[in-house]
Amino acid sequence: MTGHARSREHDAEEAFTALSNALDIVAPGCRDDGRFTLDPHELQREELGFLSVRVCWPCPVRDLCRAYAEAARPAAGVWAGRVYGPRRLSEG
Repeated sequence: MTGHARSREHDAEEAFTALSNALDIVAPGCRDDGRFTLDPHELQREELGFLSVRVCWPCPVRDLCRAYAEAARPAAGVWAGRVYGPRRLSEG
């Protein structure tokens, strides 16, 4: 593992810890909503927009969520209003 990969992994661990600690205090709108961990192609384009604007934008832990997602690069899901994973969006 290169130094850069170790650094990114360390950053992801630190970001996860910060996000996890915040989630012990705050219950964000995405909690227990399985849509946030689906591959984006499993959601309608309008639904992704709704999740980003109505749920993520006002979220009190959005910055922590974004920091974790940027460090960890999750394979799927909606993190801080950004879609991660395959980019095929259903049209119907």
